[in-house]
Amino acid sequence: MRSEHILVRPAKVLSQSQREFYFDNGYLAVERFVSDDWLTRLNAVTEQYVEQSRQLSQSDDVFDLEPDHTAEQPRLRRLTAPVEQHEVYREFTLNGPLVDIAEDLLGPDVKYHHSKLNFKWAEGGEEVKWHQDVPFWPHSNPGQITIGVYLSDVDETMGPPGVIPGSHKGRFFSHYDQAGNWTGAIRPEELGEVDTDHAVFLPGPADSVTIHNSWTIHGSVPNHSPRCRNLLLQTYSAADAIVLTNLVARWPHSDHLVRGQPPRQMELERRPFEMPPDWSGGYTSIFALQQGES
Repeated sequence: MRSEHILVRPAKVLSQSQREFYFDNGYLAVERFVSDDWLTRLNAVTEQYVEQSRQLSQSDDVFDLEPDHTAEQPRLRRLTAPVEQHEVYREFTLNGPLVDIAEDLLGPDVKYHHSKLNFKWAEGGEEVKWHQDVPFWPHSNPGQITIGVYLSDVDETMGPPGVIPGSHKGRFFSHYDQAGNWTGAIRPEELGEVDTDHAVFLPGPADSVTIHNSWTIHGSVPNHSPRCRNLLLQTYSAADAIVLTNLVARWPHSDHLVRGQPPRQMELERRPFEMPPDWSGGYTSIFALQQGES
């Protein structure tokens, strides 16, 4: 459903000006959106997984660990597919308040696509280089949003997400290097075409949300603060956008309808982009790919 058709529908939780800002700029930040009860439940479950990670010495299908992770000093980069790992994450993402945001920006028929919990650990948590999401999991149209939830207060020193306003209206950038290797980041020689000087970074208090379109260029710098930045991310798709790749096909809830009706037709938008690698053999994380670990 195109933006002009979405904007004439009554909004559930966002203001009309917030919706218009999102469609103009490709991102949105909303402070104090998630309730204290949800935040307490999400943080309690997250702490359980941090404790569980102490038993590991290397990354696996659930945990992506920094190279210097230890039992005494855990350093996580990602909890993979939290919706598939615990019922609290699942209830929050599939039935919680974020689905209203998704409907306000995607239309009445909404699918859940995937989730992740990114940890940017204290004192050096890794950067995420400038990239777009669509190269990882292209759809038949750009009706996908990722909604991040801050599980604690995030200030400018903690590596909050940064976005390039309006970049969702631009072109696709290759995420392969010149040798044809997938890097998960825009080629350095093409970054000159990206207006990084006008990047907007999105700090905010706990229970705030960040929203960006799948074509929006985004990234973040390392976390040099003494506090960990935990960002729970959920991606939703308009029901008429058909996923073209197998990145998250192994997860049972991927493409689960969370609002409205199954589509009677699909929507196609003709913007050329490169196909990503065949992910059927597994996927590590954007951190490992961008750092050249796998």
